[in-house]
Amino acid sequence: MNSLELAKRTLEEGGCTCVVAGGGEVIFTSRERGVKPLVEYCRRFGKEPPREAALADKVIGRAAALLAVLAGITELYAKVISVSALAELEKAGIPAGCEIKAEAIRNRAGDGLCPMERLSQGVTDPEEMLRRAEEFLAEMARKAP
Repeated sequence: MNSLELAKRTLEEGGCTCVVAGGGEVIFTSRERGVKPLVEYCRRFGKEPPREAALADKVIGRAAALLAVLAGITELYAKVISVSALAELEKAGIPAGCEIKAEAIRNRAGDGLCPMERLSQGVTDPEEMLRRAEEFLAEMARKAP
């Protein structure tokens, strides 16, 4: 089984929201929502990501796609992916498959854009996207009860 198939199977069977596999083994899993897993993955692997890294995720918007580029992901599968995320992945030469292609990722209430989709607008540098995502997550943690 190749790394992408392993990541997809683990996503489905393991109750995960995000899985990265490489070299025939699962190297990262998360049950967190949003971009938090990819931010954590970028922090953990930093400047030396695994050479082969296949990502399977429940939802990939543009922000997550930029983080996947930064993380050195070589192929990707998402249950739901935005059109802008697909464009970023295509620019980076990362093949991506999906179940559902969405015009944009909506917020959890369904009444507007996902905060990360909004935050990624105008960003072209994956490092800048990581910085913005980290700031957003830190602010959300400060506001949490």
